[in-house]
Amino acid sequence: MESKRTLVVGVGVSGLSVVRYLARNDNSFDLADQQPAMSPELVKREPALQGRAYYGGHWDADLLRGYQQLIVSPGVPTRTKVFDSARAAGVEVIGDVELFARAVGKPVLAVTGSNGKSTVVSMIGCILRAVGLRVAVIGNVGLACLDGLDDDNTDVYVLELSSFQLETTQSLRPEVSCVLNVCEDHLDRYEGIEDYAAVKRTIYRGARCIVFNGDDSRTEPSPDGQALTCFSATSSDAQWCLSGQWLCGPDSLKIDSSIMKVAGGHNRINALAAMAICTAYLKRSAAELKQVFIDGLSGFTGLPHRSELICVDEGVSWFNDSKGTNVGACISAIEGMKGPVVLIAGGRGKKADYTPMKHAVAEKCRAVILIGEDADKISQAIGDDVSVFFEQSMHDAVIRARQVAVSGDSVLLSPACSSFDMFDNFEVRGNVFSEEVRKLCA
Repeated sequence: MESKRTLVVGVGVSGLSVVRYLARNDNSFDLADQQPAMSPELVKREPALQGRAYYGGHWDADLLRGYQQLIVSPGVPTRTKVFDSARAAGVEVIGDVELFARAVGKPVLAVTGSNGKSTVVSMIGCILRAVGLRVAVIGNVGLACLDGLDDDNTDVYVLELSSFQLETTQSLRPEVSCVLNVCEDHLDRYEGIEDYAAVKRTIYRGARCIVFNGDDSRTEPSPDGQALTCFSATSSDAQWCLSGQWLCGPDSLKIDSSIMKVAGGHNRINALAAMAICTAYLKRSAAELKQVFIDGLSGFTGLPHRSELICVDEGVSWFNDSKGTNVGACISAIEGMKGPVVLIAGGRGKKADYTPMKHAVAEKCRAVILIGEDADKISQAIGDDVSVFFEQSMHDAVIRARQVAVSGDSVLLSPACSSFDMFDNFEVRGNVFSEEVRKLCA
């Protein structure tokens, strides 16, 4: 990599992966973060931080213009005056995925979407491993993409991308790209849903094949000679579609969805997308792929914090869907539950419209328990079709759910909001919920 005067902006998970990557490649760089100073524990844990110039707190345009290259973490908004000023001065503003794209020498399958992307990339990993490929599932799903470059034995990378990562990525040329869906999310960082959707669709640039959702017009590409594949839950005209319990593909390929260990109609759609992406990459016949799909999908057991069954106690099933950080994800989780639902929701909103929850709540929920900053907004949006309770903590919410739920119900934590008003992240929120449930059910 060409040596540049580089500033790493944001020293979180992705920022630290950038630090390690630059240090491995003997690049000089400085650091900036909103924290006033780096903790001694962090510096001890990450030796590559030692001896670097560090700018803590608020950074200004003069600082950013003093560098040739800014490598910015996804959590740092780059559509701001200070970054505009830097770009106008000729400063390159990129992210960790752009560094990955410039360095990767193996095929990449890239997936984005408002909901389901972690599940889909994990399903793809299971399917490709069933073929015998060595697969690295990386990106927004957990393992930072630059850390994924450490293993030279990888055959293919399956990359989950957020819109924030796509904003600072230009050079990625995937074998297959997919936008799963687009619903209201992160509108605190975009001018509206069409702006957000347009950023999502930049994943299609340079892809050999595009996979999109025939039920969601905001995922539709403007192809530039790429092969196109469509999946749909509602149209039998799509290459990949649902027919009852069957997952159907080209050339009369049919897989019985009962082999899947994850429940819910949304997971059958996720499986369609995963199979479409794998088919586009593997280029094998339907007969060859059928057993691969059966082995791969039956081996996928789900992900933590995504409609994860915590326990069943006195006939009540308790589910942790803390990753349901937007309205669409919450609705999908509710609709995927069997029996009446006691929903725990709320948190810090992202300028979302909660009214689409009203129908799902009225149809499926026995009660709704609300916590966090947007509790009142959610209550106003869903109306009075069901009983609504307001609680101050996750502990109190779980206690209330125990009082309200009856045998045959599902208690579902699916907040439709971010966690940052009460918790460090969605994982912490889900873990606190799970701990409270296990204590209650012990």
